[in-house]
Amino acid sequence: MSRTLISLSFLSALMGGTALAEVPNVAADIAPIHSLVARVMDGVGTPDLIVQPGGSPHEYSLRPSEAKALQEADLVFWVSPDLTPWLSNAIQTLATNASVTELLEVDGTIELTIREGALFEVHEHDDDKHEDAEHKGDDHAEHAEGKHDELVEEEAGHEGHGDSAHDPHAWLSPTNAATWLNVIAGQLSAADPENAGAYFANAAAGRAEFDALTDEINAVL
Repeated sequence: MSRTLISLSFLSALMGGTALAEVPNVAADIAPIHSLVARVMDGVGTPDLIVQPGGSPHEYSLRPSEAKALQEADLVFWVSPDLTPWLSNAIQTLATNASVTELLEVDGTIELTIREGALFEVHEHDDDKHEDAEHKGDDHAEHAEGKHDELVEEEAGHEGHGDSAHDPHAWLSPTNAATWLNVIAGQLSAADPENAGAYFANAAAGRAEFDALTDEINAVL
């Protein structure tokens, strides 16, 4: 009886250790993508974040810990070289054994065009410019619309975006974020079949959260 209990305890410990070892090391480029991956991995593991909050994704110097995370990664999720051009070489050099997913290339991803009419820099809209516009016969709404267009033009030429006709900030579309949750779950499940059920359940819950948020935003707007 004692020998049986010992055998069962050993087998349980062995199985637990194996399950833990099978959880892949995962790296994500920026905080929004990291949050998507973390949502899918909830309760199973935690992904590493490469570009820390406050850092520019367009130009960034890797810390030793971030380089190590790439080097040890089994899976890497990133937006594209349109957003982080420097990361392409880092992935090729460091993440040599990783399965790499470029999310902008995922089937079903909606390419966002450079948007117009959005206010990015409120401080640029000052009273002097408003008064100048009034002297020219423009009303307040026309002045605001013109200023919005100027700010979008500035954003379109923002460092790192180059002359791309598409906005690399594609995660701003809830549809894209929901699509990527499925892809992330699929990649994780392929690398870690034992936890596939958890990954897909988390992805489904995440998509439901996006649906609820979209409904809420639409109601407000």
